[in-house]
Amino acid sequence: MLAFKQNTLTLSFLGFASEASNILHIKTEKDYAEALETIEHLFTEAKDENNDPLNDLIDIISRAIEEYELSQESIVNFHKDANNINQEISVLRVLIEQHNLTLSAFKDEIGSKSLVSMILNGKRNLTKEHIAKLSERFNLSPAIFFNLRAI
Repeated sequence: MLAFKQNTLTLSFLGFASEASNILHIKTEKDYAEALETIEHLFTEAKDENNDPLNDLIDIISRAIEEYELSQESIVNFHKDANNINQEISVLRVLIEQHNLTLSAFKDEIGSKSLVSMILNGKRNLTKEHIAKLSERFNLSPAIFFNLRAI
C-alpha cells in the first residue's frame, strides 16, 4: 500500500513539474510573465488558511519569481538604487505629492522654499525640529523620516 502511494505521489509530482516547468524555473521574460499571471490567479483562488495547498504553490512560485528577478541586472540595479534613497527626502516627496503641496507650503515646518529645495536635492538635511514639526502637522511618527536599514 505504501509503495503504491509513493508511486502515485511520484508520478503526480513529475506530471506537475513537467507542466509547470517554465514557471518553476523561469528563464525568459515570457516565463516570468506567465509566472506573475499564475501567481495573481492563485492569490484570488487561495483561501487565507494555513492548510490551503494553493498557498504552498504560491510560496514555490514566489521563490522562482524572486530568483529570476535577482538574476536580472535591471531589477538588481533598481533595488540598489531604492536602498540608497535618502529616507527623509522620500517622505518629504511623498507628502508633497499626496497632499498636492508646493515648496512654500512648508514655511512653518522647514522655512524658505530654497531651504526645502536644498533638502529635496540632498544638499541639506532635515533637522530634529523640522522632523518634529512635520510629524505633528501630518500626524506621523518621527521614525518614518529615518532610514532604519542604516542603523
